[in-house]
Amino acid sequence: MVVSSPPGHKLIVETPLSLLALTRHHVEPHEENWFARCRADYLRAFPLSLLETVRLAILLMLVGPRTNPIFTLLTVLGWCGIMAMQRSVRHKEASRRFDEKTALRYRVSVIRLRAAWWACALLTALLIAPDASIEGLIALGVAMMVVDGISTMSVPHLGLAASASGAAAVSAGLLGRTGWDRRLSQSNETIQLLLNQYDDEGSDWLYEIGSKFQIWHPSQRFADACGRKPEELEGLSLIELIGDAPEAGDLRELFNEGRAFRNVVVPIRVGGVENWWSMNGRPVLREGQTIGWRGFIADITAAKRAEDKVAFMAHYDVLTQLPNRTLFNATLDRAFHRTPRDGSIGLLYVDLDHFKAINDGHGHAVGDKVLVEISRRLEEVVRPRDMIARLGGDEFVILMTDLDAPAAGLAIAERVLGAVGNAIEIEGQIMPIGASIGAAFAPTDGRTGDELLRAADLAMYNAKSRGRRGISVFDPDMQVQMQERRALELDLRAAIVRGELELHYQPLLDINRGVTAGYEALLRWNHASRGTVSPDVFIPIAEETGVIVEIGEWVIRTALAEAAGWPEDLTVAVNMSPAQMKDGNLLPVVVNALAQSGVLPSRLELEITENLLMQESEEVLATLHKLRDLGVKIALDDFGTGYSSLNYLRSFPFDKIKIDRCFVSELAEREDCQAIVRSVISLANELKMTTTAEGVEYGEQLEKLRKDGCDQAQGFLYSRAVPAGELEFKPGQKRAVNE
Repeated sequence: MVVSSPPGHKLIVETPLSLLALTRHHVEPHEENWFARCRADYLRAFPLSLLETVRLAILLMLVGPRTNPIFTLLTVLGWCGIMAMQRSVRHKEASRRFDEKTALRYRVSVIRLRAAWWACALLTALLIAPDASIEGLIALGVAMMVVDGISTMSVPHLGLAASASGAAAVSAGLLGRTGWDRRLSQSNETIQLLLNQYDDEGSDWLYEIGSKFQIWHPSQRFADACGRKPEELEGLSLIELIGDAPEAGDLRELFNEGRAFRNVVVPIRVGGVENWWSMNGRPVLREGQTIGWRGFIADITAAKRAEDKVAFMAHYDVLTQLPNRTLFNATLDRAFHRTPRDGSIGLLYVDLDHFKAINDGHGHAVGDKVLVEISRRLEEVVRPRDMIARLGGDEFVILMTDLDAPAAGLAIAERVLGAVGNAIEIEGQIMPIGASIGAAFAPTDGRTGDELLRAADLAMYNAKSRGRRGISVFDPDMQVQMQERRALELDLRAAIVRGELELHYQPLLDINRGVTAGYEALLRWNHASRGTVSPDVFIPIAEETGVIVEIGEWVIRTALAEAAGWPEDLTVAVNMSPAQMKDGNLLPVVVNALAQSGVLPSRLELEITENLLMQESEEVLATLHKLRDLGVKIALDDFGTGYSSLNYLRSFPFDKIKIDRCFVSELAEREDCQAIVRSVISLANELKMTTTAEGVEYGEQLEKLRKDGCDQAQGFLYSRAVPAGELEFKPGQKRAVNE
């Protein structure tokens, strides 16, 4: 307890035991009011009225107010008298004639009466209460003895008297009840039985040690936790049992200080495996001297390992065991703070080439093994002090500190490119792999971690755009290109509203009849200021940003609306993107577009690629079946370029197969291309599927396709893609709507 002194006087600090000296403390006459106010303020700090009300309510609840009406009436009257006296004291303290010493005397008088009333009420309650309430009354009496002692600490002799009166009331009440000694003995036996059961069967166990830390009376549970027999633990030092861990020294200091402690975590090796204990302890005193310690020990090994695992997962990638983005960012920031101004930091941003095809074609389990193998290769070629982190997916970064020059960082990049570029064999399958690497160096390319990472990322995208499997060093022009790309992305989102998108149609030639069988809708973007933007530029942007779903819906509606004015024997083909196929709104969009245009479902062909099937085969196949049930034709585009072409022909009954232009372009020169095309056509005929050859540019190609039995041809030999208004039909046929 700390008692402040008036200005100019020394501060007095009192411990609870030394408060007894306050009864003999010499106070100067001019300090008496101040001293009385300090003691009275302490008494006023406790909510005594609330305390009286709570303990009265508990007392009546334990005794039973209905079965003892006289006792209830008397105790309530006594409580009302105490409340009235306390209110009178507060009223006097609020008057103008307020005097600190007089107020203290009033409060002391009230406390004396409270103590007397409570002792009488508690004694009577113990004598008349039912047996089931005795334990509760004892607990209430002991609790109130402690509360009375604390609340009157500034008047020690009064606090002791109040606590003593409560103790006397409890003792007298127990002596007045017959058979209590027997019940007390039974309770002790029950408590001991419960403690023994807890120690033997519980998840925690009791321990007892002497002043020299020697173990006393170890239980079987304690011995099992240590992997020893109880007789082996008897007399063994607990400190030695824990071993030479730093925590053992900390525990020894706690024992030497003689203070109780809670939840002290210490490691211990059991059977060569590190376990963790949480210890609580309290000194055992005899005549004021510590003769030993008692407490509980809990085995928290499982919780500790789970905590370590969570901490590991928060900073490391579970698959590759490499640092994750969080730990990498923190390390990168520290590197900038620790590196001298003239020092150099390098960053390599590594993105695997064709990993998505491996992941989709061979499964995620194989893809995970590829990532683990790549991680191992990266660790073999970097310097020991370099940090490798996996940011997510197939993206890795390598942080290089203390570089002599950027050339040293580029030498590491070359080693990384060579190591990653070697094919990987997993489960007997050879999978080609490569990497696009972006390099950036501080302080030239960035003065903060975020700037350097952004620069390396831009350089990596530049390497991909230049054909992959290469290294690009950051150049400020890359930032300009990225800004232009973002501006193009924003313009693309508004292209539909501005009416800048347009469909061109390339005819599909019926080879046998020499007439047009239908048209394929191809998207074009006429930018207001940039002019015509190539699909090779804006389609990837639309795919990455998700705008392709909105654009794809517009394409379907527009193509069907324009096809409504064509001859009814002409079909219209629309290319589908992976994002469209995953969109749950695709089926309603097609149904509504067909209904609004009046075009028969059989005239609509939706073209999908093998890569799309590899990404979400079950989901995509379910959607395709629903579309085909409507009568819509489904074509497999770019056939032969994927990993499992024949498997997809078996899993879904396609209406058409489109032979990729890579086989058609060299059809006249290469026999292998001729063999592949003949095989595809023969397979399609057996499966009763139509075949369309893409990229036909020469008459010789068309003639070979005719001989091999191909149904349709598409390419510049017949016509380029033209706007709907430029389509020409035979006399008597309907023309396009916008002609």
